[in-house]
Amino acid sequence: MRRFLRPGHDPVRERLKRELFQFNKTVEHGFPHQPSALGYSPFLHLMAIGTRSGAIKLYGAPGVEFMGLHEENNTVMQIHFIPDQCQLVTLLDDNSLHLWSLKQHSGASELREDHRFTLKGPPGSPPSATQITAVLPHSSREVLYLGTESGNIFVVELPSFRVLDDRTITSETVLPWIPEDYCNRRSCELVEALREHPKNPDQILIGYSRGLIVLWDRQNNKVTHHFLGSQQLENLYWQRDGSKFISCHYDGSYTQWPVSSDNRQPLPLENLMPYGPFPCKAISKIYWQTTRNGLPYIIFQGGMPRASYGDRHSISVIHGSQQTAFDFTSRVIDFFIIFSSEPTAEFDDPSAMVVLAEEELIVIDLKSAGWPAVRPPYLASLHCSAITCSHHVSNIPLKLWERIISAGSKQNVHYSNMVRYMCSHIFKKSLTAHYVGGLCFPFLLLPFLLFHSHPYISSLKTYEANGKFDQDMLQEMELAPVQRKIEARSAEDSFTGFVRTLYFADTFLRDSSRHCPSLWAGTNGGTVYAFCLRVPPAERRMDEPVRAEQAKEIQLMHRAPVVSILVLDGRNIPLPEPLEVAHDLSKSPDMQGSHQLLVVSEEQFKVFTLPKVSSKLKLKLTALEGCRVRKVMVANFGSCKTDDYSENDLAVLTNLGDIQIISLPFLKLQIRYPCIRKEDVSGIASCVFTKYGQGFYLISPSEFERFSLSTKWLVEPRCVVDVPEVSSNNHMHSRSVMENASRKSR
Repeated sequence: MRRFLRPGHDPVRERLKRELFQFNKTVEHGFPHQPSALGYSPFLHLMAIGTRSGAIKLYGAPGVEFMGLHEENNTVMQIHFIPDQCQLVTLLDDNSLHLWSLKQHSGASELREDHRFTLKGPPGSPPSATQITAVLPHSSREVLYLGTESGNIFVVELPSFRVLDDRTITSETVLPWIPEDYCNRRSCELVEALREHPKNPDQILIGYSRGLIVLWDRQNNKVTHHFLGSQQLENLYWQRDGSKFISCHYDGSYTQWPVSSDNRQPLPLENLMPYGPFPCKAISKIYWQTTRNGLPYIIFQGGMPRASYGDRHSISVIHGSQQTAFDFTSRVIDFFIIFSSEPTAEFDDPSAMVVLAEEELIVIDLKSAGWPAVRPPYLASLHCSAITCSHHVSNIPLKLWERIISAGSKQNVHYSNMVRYMCSHIFKKSLTAHYVGGLCFPFLLLPFLLFHSHPYISSLKTYEANGKFDQDMLQEMELAPVQRKIEARSAEDSFTGFVRTLYFADTFLRDSSRHCPSLWAGTNGGTVYAFCLRVPPAERRMDEPVRAEQAKEIQLMHRAPVVSILVLDGRNIPLPEPLEVAHDLSKSPDMQGSHQLLVVSEEQFKVFTLPKVSSKLKLKLTALEGCRVRKVMVANFGSCKTDDYSENDLAVLTNLGDIQIISLPFLKLQIRYPCIRKEDVSGIASCVFTKYGQGFYLISPSEFERFSLSTKWLVEPRCVVDVPEVSSNNHMHSRSVMENASRKSR
């Protein structure tokens, strides 16, 4: 049988690789990029956010996350949960409706798309006849009411999305119930709002853009009440007992209307313009929340004076004599109020306001004095400015970790902001150069840029930060794919002086009997410099400087940029971080046998012996496709079958967006995975690996995608929505099953 095996094919190793390596995209951290819609289910205690790219994300308790993606990649315009169900409906800007369900599979709930539907009108009808403007999932859970630009309201059956033509509410069926002088003066125009009566599911409140509001009896197919507004309508909201409702308008006013059994044309109880009498912005959404003390909460978006607040994004809260306008730094997408959702509750008693803005999620505590903001446990906004550098830290000492989490909450999956440090004062417009090191080999440290001068050369070349290093030059140097074979580069390249990577190691640099602290510097021209560090005793540390003496120099023949340097101990294990060893988080390195030096350039991996620095092994990365190394990290991969076996390998990301796992110290390619699109320059440049075979990269200015290369060290949200017995007073709740028994997290 051996003659049928491919050269180098080892069945035992192939089986072991399946136990060690597996690629999974697990979860997204951060704030959804370009949010466009918001939904909330008081029954499920779940919040949904839709984006312009067609993504939909659900959030429950901390660590509970679900995600779905529309195939169309269109903007999500509206999100509506089906009452008392694990289902929701989304409306996209292409006028399509999508039904989603949370279904349990393999011990966890998953968000799946069940059906999609596009409303079609009669042959020859204009697009406005079926352009959906308002969606109402009925409490019967059997139908959806769809208001359109033409003023017609279509009824579709769930879950089939079958149109019930005999239940369509057309403008022609509504107008006969309206006074003739109003009908002649105004047309209904588009449907702005649909609201079900809170006590009687057979009554539907319909609001038209020109100000007409009617109460529709769905059993008898007729109008029972009509309300004649004088201003353009924006939205409607029922009071809890159904005796009144409130309408908000384009001129910045809101009106309260009574609903009685004997009056078909009630007069408004009050009509207020909170920030008048000057012209005001439209009030686009409003809540009227009852409380036990008798004073309602009136909460609305907009309504501010146009002259002085025309460019402001605000939501106002009024409770008795207390009135506050909350200003937001970006446009408000939508908001909702968390209040008592028990059907038997007599009052709303609002507890919090949740606001989705373009760049942040804000929660306002309505129970505490002053209505302070509450920091959400997830959806941390990462992008108060552009992210330019990311770093992952593993094996934090327990005492330090306890101090860190005292500022936040400890969770494995969700992402929360713990500390923010403002360092803008460090990087002033006028830059000052600082020399560090022993000045035979001086380093010039400028903000964002690190240069070196060779002791046998030239004058030290310096560049103004605002001069020659413009964006085009940086892209040409770092990011542009190169279609060529590996070949030696010219030493005259002006970028060869860049220090590309720095590495500290306690290793054998001068001879094999003594080890010392050392600093290794890899340059853009394929040169590696090694320095012995002379560190004074602790008692003289403040008076005497640390001195660096150059001990070794390595010049790679192909002169490709050096992207990583690593020292392996006598057991072929990477040297651990000293802090980890000091806190018993890692084993002490083997300082008895000879050490090895691994130098990774953009185009090859090379192992040298120490202290002689003689070449031992080499692996060339094919460059026929323009493939170059971008990020490298040593990761520990454990077997998912047994706790007795683990190994250290190199995780390598290339400029083509694929990830390669390479064995240590023999430099053999183990497996390759496509991870990031090669056109996604930002994602490739931002990628970071962890010490346990996971990684992160930016999928937008505000979101990290998390992935795993390990079968054992896998962190992903495995969340469950528990469904209790069906009853009128029961409520579902979400919980997080972080890991199953066969998976561990770090």
